[in-house]
Amino acid sequence: MFRLGDLLADALNSLLGSRRARQAAVLDAWPEVVGGAHARHTTASGIRGNALVVVTDLPAVSHELGLRRAALIDALNRKVGGAAIEDIQIVVRPQGERGTGGSAKTRDGG
Repeated sequence: MFRLGDLLADALNSLLGSRRARQAAVLDAWPEVVGGAHARHTTASGIRGNALVVVTDLPAVSHELGLRRAALIDALNRKVGGAAIEDIQIVVRPQGERGTGGSAKTRDGG
């Protein structure tokens, strides 16, 4: 019997290439890797280049994720089976704001 997740991973791999397939898997893996408390205040919104873009509604969560950036990158890459991302860009967007308007702030990788 085949698992749907395995079939989808194979399909993505053949369509997009293995790195892009792993990047897509990172988006799904984010809530599990970051943990429940942080998952409630974050969204893995996409991939920009080789960076995962994460949106949070709390500046404190942004700060903590920034401190854990290297460990999160390693954990996500392990979870998806290989190098998928090299950075995490964290955007603070208060609850209720939509789009990528000028009030969102991106935390530098510094």
